[in-house]
Amino acid sequence: MQYKLVENYKDDEKLVKSFNELTEKTFGFNFIEWQNNGFWTEKYIPYSLVNNNQIIANVSVNLMDFMLDGVKKHYIQLGTVMTDENYRRQGLCRYLMEHVIKEYQHKVDGIYLFGNDSVIHFYPKFGFVESKEYQYIKSICSTSSQEVEQIDMSIQSNRDCFLNIVKNSTINERFTTDNWGLIAFYLLFGQPVYYLAKEEAYILANVEKEKLFIHQIVTKHEVNLESIIHAFGSEIQEVRLGFTPVKSSGYEVKEVEEDDCTLFILGKDLKEIEKKKLMFPTLSHA
Repeated sequence: MQYKLVENYKDDEKLVKSFNELTEKTFGFNFIEWQNNGFWTEKYIPYSLVNNNQIIANVSVNLMDFMLDGVKKHYIQLGTVMTDENYRRQGLCRYLMEHVIKEYQHKVDGIYLFGNDSVIHFYPKFGFVESKEYQYIKSICSTSSQEVEQIDMSIQSNRDCFLNIVKNSTINERFTTDNWGLIAFYLLFGQPVYYLAKEEAYILANVEKEKLFIHQIVTKHEVNLESIIHAFGSEIQEVRLGFTPVKSSGYEVKEVEEDDCTLFILGKDLKEIEKKKLMFPTLSHA
């Protein structure tokens, strides 16, 4: 390889600046505010190729610690896969993918990523296979008044309090991860957060007319999911979950169908996702 391979360089200002420039050019966003707020931890590791001090290709590793039915799992999620347009068709991403897979394949329980439609034929070259996920949906009829309040996460004290709870939260899902850095990433991009005082629970959710989408519930104790749902008031007629509930009775289970987003897995352990009708939490997507 004629280009230099660099990794885990979050404290190198020049490389990080170049990394953000390529990310902005490729995806339309960057990690500057995320890093400036202290959210870039040792769990996010970019593997990049450099030419003349410029990042020209990248594959990032997200270290993901999950709990699946009470059993700890160690996965890695690949993301921020990109090549500068002036260096494409040189096999740079292939080189990085092979390097990362070789380094981690026998250290973790599985490797996965979410790919768009333009690359669905690329990842199978490395042994990845497509996998299904399943979402839990329920129609509801509630007479409850709205009890939740939306929290302004642009206020530093509100954000600090919330993220402290995230770091020390208990499990309220069947399949969950503790990667608070990714939750912080979604906060910076405007993910709404609600608070239910009587349960001392934060709820990351989106409300669109009569439809409620709950991404995650953050508390220091177990809560009743139905109580959380009804706390959004009588206008809600349908709820969709961005996670797999512990108790699924009364829910319709549907295969996740999201445009331009296909789950690819590597490793037999990850076949449990489809077999057990699970889904990766929506806020765990890198």
